[in-house]
Amino acid sequence: MKKFWVLVLALLLVLSATACSSSNNESSKGTNNEPGNAGSSSVPAKKVSLKLWTIWPSGDFKPIRDELVGKWNKDHPDIQVEVESAENDAYKTKVQTAAAAGGLPDIFFSYGAGFSKPFVDGGKVLALDEYLNDGTKDKLTAGSLDNLTYNGKVYGLPYTMWLGTFFVNQELFDKNNIKVPTTYTELLEAVKAFRAKGIDPMAVGGKDLWTSEFYQNIFALREGGTKLNLDALRGKASFEDAAFTKAGEKLQELAKADAFMKGFMGLSRDESEAVFLTGKIPMYYNGSWFAKTLDAAPNVKAKVKVMKFPVIDGAAGTENEWVGGVLDTFMVSSKTKYPEQAVQFLKYLTENLSSEGYKAGAGLPTWKTKVDESKIDPVLKDVLAAFNKSTGVVPLYDLYLGGKQGEAHMNLVAKLLANKITPQEFGVQMQALER
Repeated sequence: MKKFWVLVLALLLVLSATACSSSNNESSKGTNNEPGNAGSSSVPAKKVSLKLWTIWPSGDFKPIRDELVGKWNKDHPDIQVEVESAENDAYKTKVQTAAAAGGLPDIFFSYGAGFSKPFVDGGKVLALDEYLNDGTKDKLTAGSLDNLTYNGKVYGLPYTMWLGTFFVNQELFDKNNIKVPTTYTELLEAVKAFRAKGIDPMAVGGKDLWTSEFYQNIFALREGGTKLNLDALRGKASFEDAAFTKAGEKLQELAKADAFMKGFMGLSRDESEAVFLTGKIPMYYNGSWFAKTLDAAPNVKAKVKVMKFPVIDGAAGTENEWVGGVLDTFMVSSKTKYPEQAVQFLKYLTENLSSEGYKAGAGLPTWKTKVDESKIDPVLKDVLAAFNKSTGVVPLYDLYLGGKQGEAHMNLVAKLLANKITPQEFGVQMQALER
């Protein structure tokens, strides 16, 4: 009998231990399903990869971009950015082809106004308005979104502003006892005086087309003023207006006076600038970014001063009207899988490119930023100081028109310079372009 009760007691103990073990196992399973507990099986955050296209396989902004992207990738291990670049002219074709094929990357460089309009009209670009109500708009300089706004919506963020600037080698003028021109009449006189001394008066690289366009655009602005130029670009005025004809006549007059460096139609922008950097050419009209390029020749840079392009006596345009403005931008593809992250990076990139580019002398800022002005390139500061009195800005024509129209415009300028078409024919053919 005693042996029987020992067996019963042993059996009860086994059953009790089994029940406890089962209870503990169920409790353990419940704990693992609770978020935040050490034993839980948490799902790691998904790693986001963003593709960025830029125009800087080289150049002043390349090291700035590389440093910014490197810092971003280090600080955001779950949002990594991959960069792909192409040179400016090749890039234009690349991004237009990608847009047409629906293959734009998450974030991409573009130009505002007419260049990006087909992208916007085709629904290829993400509207940014809902992402900008966090104070972003207040950080941007006045008017910097004008060329990036379509049908009342913002589609890009700017990072730099440039201005057409007249670079003058003061030493060459002084040595040759020639007056630095402030009017077209004086410009023509200076051209003839330098040419008589065997000195190429003005630099331009006609092979790249857009560098010659600078001269036609500024003459059109000086003859017609801001409103007429913008109205013509928008299809609200005619390029057959007398002001555009007179502008073409002045450009051809300079070309016939042998104003531009020998063989300029076969020279690239870089090749023509290399000659200016040797101190052998007295005048050059191009973007304000050339201030940074001058760093390559500090002895020449010390002799160069920046000026407003000469005015035309009796014409509608004034010295305080500029070719340039805010056109360079970065946009986000409407097809990106990660709009929040892409816009987050977009803001970071453009704001920092703006401040760091200004500090490095690569461009004028479009974001309000506090910098040590004593460390800013003095040439760039002079340009910005002159611009403070601006009464109007007109974008470079080919960028405003964009696409085939922009290309057609540049080719017409080349024909005008080569005396293959008359100023009147230039106006007629410009007016025939679709806008």
